[in-house]
Amino acid sequence: MIFGDSLGQVTAALAVSGIFTLAMIVAAVRAAIVLPAGARIPLHLGSAEHCYLVPKRAGLVIWPAAGVLVSGVLGGIAASSLAAGWVPGVRAVLAPAVAGVLLAFEVGALLLARERETQVRSE
Repeated sequence: MIFGDSLGQVTAALAVSGIFTLAMIVAAVRAAIVLPAGARIPLHLGSAEHCYLVPKRAGLVIWPAAGVLVSGVLGGIAASSLAAGWVPGVRAVLAPAVAGVLLAFEVGALLLARERETQVRSE
């Protein structure tokens, strides 16, 4: 059970995670408008060697879905009794930090997709 100040920290962490997830959705919607239909979006699985190009529609769904999934799972764990013994700072920082990293990866992938399409058009 979460009490007092710790409850406020977890609530704030969930709110920040939600904002990052909303930003991921907004970035995907903008990319759906800006990128051409044949664009391929990089899907990073840990390193440059594990980067797969997926079709535009799949990429624009996978990134925000990953954000929702990770924010939900980590936020749920942080708010549950499973994290009762964790240091309060970890409970408050883990979900937003991971959601922020996913947002950064998504934005990077969308910028790479736009750059690739610009290079293809200019050739």
